Amino acid sequence: MIRWVIWLLASPGAAIACDAGGQRMGSEAPDAPAVYLGVSEIPLAQPFSVLVSVCSEATAHEVRVDAIMPAHQHGLNYLPEVSALGDGVFRVDDLLFHMPGLWESQADVYIGGRSLSYTSEITLK
Repeated sequence: MIRWVIWLLASPGAAIACDAGGQRMGSEAPDAPAVYLGVSEIPLAQPFSVLVSVCSEATAHEVRVDAIMPAHQHGLNYLPEVSALGDGVFRVDDLLFHMPGLWESQADVYIGGRSLSYTSEITLK
């Protein structure tokens, strides 16, 4: 399944990446472009990968991803690796949610000299 999602999001054309399934991340910036988090399954205490799709006419130069557990006030034990795939799509490898509960994924997207912050909630059982 993840191979299909990667193929779909990495296909030419920003519109395809933006129309693909996934969880839309929220931003407090009123003019922030849409950003989607694409993942088929999140295992507990095992590394996994996600795709971040930035739906913007301007080029996203960099994406940084992190996650925290608000109830426990701690974050990830390891930093994930981010790779640009082109057309506003970034692959994030080595994410590991080591505990069940509510996680808040965070992405900082760098577009046109400015940084935009995004969040999304994920609950693991």
